[in-house]
Amino acid sequence: MFTEESRSITVTGSAESGGFVYKVNYSTDGDKLLRLHCNVYKKASETEPEQYVGLMFNESGNKQFSFPQDIDVAPHVTVFETVLAEVKAGLTSEVTK
Repeated sequence: MFTEESRSITVTGSAESGGFVYKVNYSTDGDKLLRLHCNVYKKASETEPEQYVGLMFNESGNKQFSFPQDIDVAPHVTVFETVLAEVKAGLTSEVTK
């Protein structure tokens, strides 16, 4: 009859840095990270709504970044790498419990 072949867990969260909000969602099989997507938004102000800036993701062994050409991507990539490291460390600590 039915045989389960895979199961994934989806997590959503966010981070803030330097006037930007990083909306993150990722999937894991419980042991390893399957994918992580991070949408970048400029924080809302009193006069302007939140504004989409770009996308960063890690999937299938590849990291990709998509921003308009006039955006300095360096600070966003730094946040992405930090979030990615924290997520991976969290998975490692869950496995060792």
